[in-house]
Amino acid sequence: MGPLAALNAIVLGSAVAIAFGLSAVLVIFLVIRGDSEQVGVEIGRLPVYCVLFLALSAVAGAAMFSLMKELRWRWWAQLAMWSCVAGLVLWFALR
Repeated sequence: MGPLAALNAIVLGSAVAIAFGLSAVLVIFLVIRGDSEQVGVEIGRLPVYCVLFLALSAVAGAAMFSLMKELRWRWWAQLAMWSCVAGLVLWFALR
């Protein structure tokens, strides 16, 4: 496993962990939403963040798969993954 595969694995693992954590918080917020006004405010943005990190997880997973199998489109998958990472950084930096 080369350095690019290691970086890809870090991005994939982090994206999956964040997506899982956000999804768990979303479920908890949906259960307790009637108990707190602040939960009602926060729950509006949470599904968007879940979708963003689930999408990054899918793209990073495809990039990892293509890299490990040495498929012809692996460089396009890497470009897509790093573009998604850059897009997320911009998304959160501009908010």
